[in-house]
Amino acid sequence: MDEVNAMAKAGETVGKAVGTGMKQARHSAKLASEQGMVLSKQAAARAERELADRGYSTEELQELIAQRATGKSRKELAKQAKARRAEWEKRTTESRKRLAARIDPTPVKKRRRWPWMLLLLMVLGLAAAAFALTRRPEELPLAVADDEPWDSHTPGTNPARHRAPAEADGHLPEPPKVETPRPNPPKQ
Repeated sequence: MDEVNAMAKAGETVGKAVGTGMKQARHSAKLASEQGMVLSKQAAARAERELADRGYSTEELQELIAQRATGKSRKELAKQAKARRAEWEKRTTESRKRLAARIDPTPVKKRRRWPWMLLLLMVLGLAAAAFALTRRPEELPLAVADDEPWDSHTPGTNPARHRAPAEADGHLPEPPKVETPRPNPPKQ
């Protein structure tokens, strides 16, 4: 049993040592960041003083660095960056649309032509009806048995060429009925 207790104590002591080391590491990291912040502020102040001694402000220095690196001023660079961003956006939207069309193509709607065909048929029908109405023969009045044609009494007119028989009224006469003999006479 002594081994078990010894191993348990060893685990506790190692755990305490690790915990203490972690605490010390966190504390040291905090001190290092604070000192780094102080030193960077001092270095920035020293750099500004040196720039002021030479006659440059921080904004002018940024402009000079950008101009030496690219050969253009910051305004030109900003304008160029804006144009490039707009062009980039345009290209990406176009490529997204093309990719979406390749992934899930939507069927192209075909135009319906039957309304035009109906309209065309109606126009043709109206034209045919108008043509038929203009080419219609004049109707002549039917002759009555006792009457003469209405214009026969008018001087200078031609007499009527045709007169239908009065009993037919323009229709064909019915054929005469013929009785057929019956084989058996009727009983009375």
